[in-house]
Amino acid sequence: MSGLETAIRNALERSDRASAETRARIYQSARQALEAGLQKQGIEDVNVIAQQRHRLEAVIHAIETEERAALRARQPAPPVATPPVVSVDDNVRARGPEQARIEPQSRPQAQAQSPAADRREPGFAADASRPAANDGSLGGLRADRDGPVVSTRAAADTAAKSAEAAAAPEVRGDTDRKRRRKRSRFLSFTMVVVTLAAAAGAAAWWVQTNDLLKSAAERDTNVANPPASVASEDFDGAAGLQTLGAQQGFTGDWVEVFAPENTAAVVAGSRAKAEPVDDDGGKRIQLTSSVAETEGDITIEIPATVLAQLSGKTSTMALTVQAQPGKTTEFAVECNFSSLGECGRHRFTVHDERLDMLFKITFDRSLAPNSAGRIVINSDISGEGKGLTLYAIRVLPGQ
Repeated sequence: MSGLETAIRNALERSDRASAETRARIYQSARQALEAGLQKQGIEDVNVIAQQRHRLEAVIHAIETEERAALRARQPAPPVATPPVVSVDDNVRARGPEQARIEPQSRPQAQAQSPAADRREPGFAADASRPAANDGSLGGLRADRDGPVVSTRAAADTAAKSAEAAAAPEVRGDTDRKRRRKRSRFLSFTMVVVTLAAAAGAAAWWVQTNDLLKSAAERDTNVANPPASVASEDFDGAAGLQTLGAQQGFTGDWVEVFAPENTAAVVAGSRAKAEPVDDDGGKRIQLTSSVAETEGDITIEIPATVLAQLSGKTSTMALTVQAQPGKTTEFAVECNFSSLGECGRHRFTVHDERLDMLFKITFDRSLAPNSAGRIVINSDISGEGKGLTLYAIRVLPGQ
């Protein structure tokens, strides 16, 4: 604000400062300069703008007070009218003091008016109407806001304090801009964090709803395919049922016990069927047991030459089988290997996929059999007549 005060005083020095209209135009120019400066600095705070305007009005008020005082000091003192000399005769004295006191009261009618009586000075808001501010006069100055003028010294002191207090509008504007810039950065950072958190939550939800963290078995919604299992019943404890293990392919050490081409080795019971099949799926035998009793058993002959390789050893037997499409069956396997003995009764559950059912057989006897043995299969021990497809029977001697 000290810059505007200096500019106002310099403009008054270069102009006809005795003219009220000239001073009013200078004051209005100062107001316009303040408004332009506030807009240029980007100050939008209503309180700050009002405070700057108030300080400018205080400076203008102080300057105008000084100018008016200077004008009054430069004006010549008005001539003092000399009262006429009136002789007091004896008659006047005779009328007494009351009558003599009346005549001097009529003298002011004869006194001449001061030349400065017709002179008009620029007024403030209290002396002029509000529309005068639009004409460039000092009507825009509000004396009620600036406060009463006590003296020229008081006005000057007020103007000096206002100029000192207005020394940092630009600094305050810069501080406000920095504060707004920090607030804008904080809001931007918050928006980025919220966006990233929402994206992460959406990604986690998508992964969870699509079961991407589950294994293939857990995502499989079809009928569960349990692993091949073996159970035993009514078997000779000396034979020793061993655990079931997985087999990946067959090496040359495996001995083929039965092939689908050897249909003569298959004998079905009175309530069972053994039908050879040869199509795009390959050669196989379809076994069907109508009952779970002996009448539903199907017997497959095992050559004595094969049994001789199992004597005195623990071997692995494999049945390559498959249930009918869309069905699951539980079948039973028994064996009677002549002089080697029996292997017990084993039960398996098979689905409609081709599997190799493995189980261990142990024969402690070292005597080689001289006759063929038998493997007995019942395709459905539940008695519902479910079929079983048999592709091959193999044995791995000594392993």
